[in-house]
Amino acid sequence: MITLIRKLFIKNYRQVTDENVRLAHGKVASIFGIAINAILVSLKLVFGIIANSIALIGDALNNLSDVSSSLVTLIGFRLASKPADKEHPFGHRRIEYIAGLIVSIIIVAIATSLFITSIERIIDASISEYNLWTFIILGISILLKIFQFSLYFAFAKVINSVALKATAFDSLGDILASIILLVGALISYYLNFNIDGYLGIVIALFIAFNGIKLVKETSSPLIGEAMKKEKIDQIISKIKNYQGVLGLHDILTHSYGGDKIFMSLHLEVDGHQDVFSLHQLIDRIEKDIKKEFNVELLIHMDPIDLSDEFKVKLEKEIVEILLSINPDLKLHEFSLTRSGHQLIIAFELLYPYSEKRKEEVITSLILEKLKGLHHEDIVLNISYERPYFLEE
Repeated sequence: MITLIRKLFIKNYRQVTDENVRLAHGKVASIFGIAINAILVSLKLVFGIIANSIALIGDALNNLSDVSSSLVTLIGFRLASKPADKEHPFGHRRIEYIAGLIVSIIIVAIATSLFITSIERIIDASISEYNLWTFIILGISILLKIFQFSLYFAFAKVINSVALKATAFDSLGDILASIILLVGALISYYLNFNIDGYLGIVIALFIAFNGIKLVKETSSPLIGEAMKKEKIDQIISKIKNYQGVLGLHDILTHSYGGDKIFMSLHLEVDGHQDVFSLHQLIDRIEKDIKKEFNVELLIHMDPIDLSDEFKVKLEKEIVEILLSINPDLKLHEFSLTRSGHQLIIAFELLYPYSEKRKEEVITSLILEKLKGLHHEDIVLNISYERPYFLEE
């Protein structure tokens, strides 16, 4: 069903990295959302007033907020699809996150208002009068919201959209709220026990929970999230397969929304190779990564001196020591200076957030193990740094 909708309403629907195709997905999802929620607002508001049900009227207001959310999402997609300009050279894709954040705040505001109104309903003890049409309306609402959730979630997954994911989970909250309201209405109708105000509180809490969760999810990319380690590992694995690559480190990633990702890294190569050949290698890697992963890659070349056998041996020893301390400790930018019987060893050490021991403790452990292997006076100069990708 979802695939059929994409085929009917979206030209070249499979080319999801194209800005126009992404915009089309956002427009179609938003228009469906506006239409479905407009129908539900009208039905629930009319029958909520007839039944004197604060829970049903509150659910109608929640759907009204969904109309606003869909409009915000639609505007957000249109603005996010604008091409890069002088003021915004990396594009406007983060506007999509701002749209998602606005939707999330609207959800929390509606939940707060519904909670207060439900408390007032409990205090004044007004009686709700449900009828058969109320149950039919709630049944239709649940079915339409299931369709809407499926549409939003499928589209969000296809185009990797935070804003659509936010509206999808808002729809999921609406489904749960309508189910609770239907069960409560049946209880009130058959047992003559009025729980309308209490149902309003439960619905408000459901909506608030989803809203707060979505505020976090949509604001996190704006603050700056780490790139998923799985994709980092795929890129690293591909680069290491190129002949002439000895290693890589100092991986930095920057996301500007959706698939707009930039990456820089240091590439270790044999310092005795021809510099023009190395430049061609780096150019080829950057172009291949762009083509396969849609990542803008910038490589800094790090020449390694492989002729110093003692230095190579010492670096391998330190790598083994690091593995014994914590396999996630990674060494790079290794250098060795000799001064008489003194060895001055310097390197940068990737220090994962999962490692709770202090830097000086790690340094002491490395030095202790090194002194067990060498009689020279050893001086360690270690620069600790945190990873810029998401740890597993």
